[in-house]
Amino acid sequence: MMAIEELKVCLLGDTGVGKSSIVYRFAQDHFDRNISPTIEVSFVTKTAPSGNDLHKFLIWDTAGQERFHSLGVSPEGC
Repeated sequence: MMAIEELKVCLLGDTGVGKSSIVYRFAQDHFDRNISPTIEVSFVTKTAPSGNDLHKFLIWDTAGQERFHSLGVSPEGC
């Protein structure tokens, strides 16, 4: 039986730098040049095998707005 490890990932950064493009390339193995800008926060999961384990990525993709920058220094994160 495979163990499942959950990994929390939070993408922070300025507007228009490609955070959502990275998320969707990783999660769906597809690149879209015309991806819509994120409004507020987007949440995506991806489960990937590694050896005898499974890693479940819990990915929070934030909008590039200033109000989300404090999440990067918060002990709780996203």
